Amino acid sequence: MELGDVGAFACPYCGSRFYLADKDLRNHQEFRKKLLAYYKAKNDEKDISYETDTLFEKAGTVSFDALSGQKINIEYMVKYSYKKMDMYVARESIIYVFKDTFDADAFLNNLRKMSFPEADNKLYRSFPELKTSIDLLKGRALVFLRRPHFYPLEFFKPMEAVHVAWVISRMENICCALEYSGLEHGDINEQSIFINVKTHEGTLFGDWTGVERMSTDGDLRSLRKTAGEIVEENDGPSEFKEFLKSKPKGNAYDDFSYWDNVIEKGFGGHNFIKFK
Repeated sequence: MELGDVGAFACPYCGSRFYLADKDLRNHQEFRKKLLAYYKAKNDEKDISYETDTLFEKAGTVSFDALSGQKINIEYMVKYSYKKMDMYVARESIIYVFKDTFDADAFLNNLRKMSFPEADNKLYRSFPELKTSIDLLKGRALVFLRRPHFYPLEFFKPMEAVHVAWVISRMENICCALEYSGLEHGDINEQSIFINVKTHEGTLFGDWTGVERMSTDGDLRSLRKTAGEIVEENDGPSEFKEFLKSKPKGNAYDDFSYWDNVIEKGFGGHNFIKFK
């Protein structure tokens, strides 16, 4: 029998099928891991397809000399300059170019401090996923995955409050993940948050060199400030407007709970509304 896409073994000759339940796999943990890895690979294969990603347009090209002697050419849509590096949004990648390798190491070390609850196996998608690191003649380049349809939040503003609502939910979730890891990002804004308006997902890029151990509610305040900057003027229910003006709750989990009440009372619950 051959393993199919729907969690079943099927005979290619007679068509008979055998479905597996978790109880069948209780004593076969190694097989279960391989089965889950198979499904993840199949899902990733569909997920990483740029054929329908038509929003990307090349705005410029830049070249760097690698330590290996190769020339690194980057075609990018937008460039963001930071104190310690430049960030380029390419078709399939987000590329950070550092003048100092020490800053590149600090960036990666801060990313490695992130940890996620075992139950949330997709949360890693909300943070940069490293593809490769390239030593340059002057500095280092870190290349991260840009999933199809993910673009800086500022590309889509102004947004109706019903769309800003799901953006806030993603940002609240990101803040919870940061708090779970005991970290404060310090650079949450409309350039560092990348969103997918098709799937309502979000990823936090920006400057990871300044990440600190959590000591303030700065990320939650930045969340409110960013949401206020991208929403259409005076749009949204009163509960939504009160949230934007409010002070963050004691921690990210309580703040997310507060926001969830805003969703229920102000927007009538969790509804997937297609972005126009």
